[in-house]
Amino acid sequence: MRFLVAATTVSVALLCGASIGAAADIGANDDSAKYAEDGGAALYEEMTGLGLRQTIIAVRFRPSDPTVVQDKAALDRAIAAALGSGLRVVLAVYPFPSRELEAGLGTPAAFAGYVGVLGSIYPQVKQFVIGNEPNQTLFWRPQFDAVGRNASAAAFGPYLAAAYDALKGVDPAIQVVGVGLSPRGNDRPDARNNVSTSPVRYLRALGAWYRRSGRTLPLMDAFSFHPYPRSATDPLEKGYLWPNAGFANLDRIKQALWDAFHGTAQPTTLEGMKLHLDEVGWQVDTTGRTGYRGPENVPVTDEATQAVIYAQLIRTAACDPDVAELSFFGFRDDGLRTGFQAGLQRADGTSRAASAAVAAAIADTESGCAGSVVRWKPGRDVLGAQVAVGALGRAVQARIAAGEDARARVCVQARSGLFSFDRPRCRTAKVEGLHPVSLAVDVATPAERVAVSVELAAEANHTRKTRVVRETVLTR
Repeated sequence: MRFLVAATTVSVALLCGASIGAAADIGANDDSAKYAEDGGAALYEEMTGLGLRQTIIAVRFRPSDPTVVQDKAALDRAIAAALGSGLRVVLAVYPFPSRELEAGLGTPAAFAGYVGVLGSIYPQVKQFVIGNEPNQTLFWRPQFDAVGRNASAAAFGPYLAAAYDALKGVDPAIQVVGVGLSPRGNDRPDARNNVSTSPVRYLRALGAWYRRSGRTLPLMDAFSFHPYPRSATDPLEKGYLWPNAGFANLDRIKQALWDAFHGTAQPTTLEGMKLHLDEVGWQVDTTGRTGYRGPENVPVTDEATQAVIYAQLIRTAACDPDVAELSFFGFRDDGLRTGFQAGLQRADGTSRAASAAVAAAIADTESGCAGSVVRWKPGRDVLGAQVAVGALGRAVQARIAAGEDARARVCVQARSGLFSFDRPRCRTAKVEGLHPVSLAVDVATPAERVAVSVELAAEANHTRKTRVVRETVLTR
């Protein structure tokens, strides 16, 4: 999230022309309304006028001041104004600043108490997003422990669990949405800046913590993901390389959720848990526009392209039965160019082409998918496994690649005719996703032919395996 204000191997079946009922609810994640003189009433009326159904409002928990609801007066006005305009209000609650977490000032119990108070004083709010990009250093520190293993997921997990229990204690009908995951991370504890964890590896770590915890209740009712593009100059269909993920890689996120939680009390999309894409946006060029200041700091697209992408987003999401909500980050632009300029309105309140495009797409998908419905089920093998085997003198060399992290075991055994003899010789190695490794295994017995067995097991889920058997001839 950028602030608006200061303070897989998959199986997919396409069913053409089918309808899947109601499409995803469309909304906007815009904190600026809290600070408007009218509490955002005018802005919210414009949202509903376009067909938007919800607004997401951020509420921070300050670990050093755990009993004070931040910006409560502004929050009171904004919630009343949004509800009065007919919008559903979603509160996104997260600890901030992350340096206070790193200093040990926050606790899951204190956070749960804070979230429980919000649920009690705002009984009209029935949906809470817990967490905001905890795989990014800006929102959670530390990301890694002293030996370079992810630490943020196991630290965040108890916060999410405690918030879930607190909100369900206030009202079991409250929908708890976690995690607000960022689409990108570098997985580099030694990075000079932006130390972060990729979404796939973060979910693996969160699932590992959950299984170790012995918890018998879920962590969340739905899953929040922020599928921003790698660059605003990218088309919608351009995704990320594994282990990052964008809108074009939702299958990767579904697989990661299934790997992390299948067989536990936490449902996955296979058991009906929905995805909430509650932050997304393509930034646009604001050169020469009034209401903006400062230099642009990222590549941007043009307004016409943004409009096409936003309409495509809505129509595509309507055809994925696992997507329940889609919210654009920023209904109206932040005027400071180091902020975020991806809204349906410019900073001066005038409408972009995206406004009309979004309204038309919402109307077109009111009855659901008008195109091809996407069906997904989890992969059972190692994603993208590739094995090549050859002779290297009196040794066998196997070159192994995978589209995800995996453990490889290579075994060779001499053969004579139809029979094998001697015990197999084996070596193991870790295969990092998209980075092939080569393993050489010596053959002790003087034989011309050897049987080679390569077994790969996915790090995210050891039950997903791929086995390849080859036979090769050694050189004399």
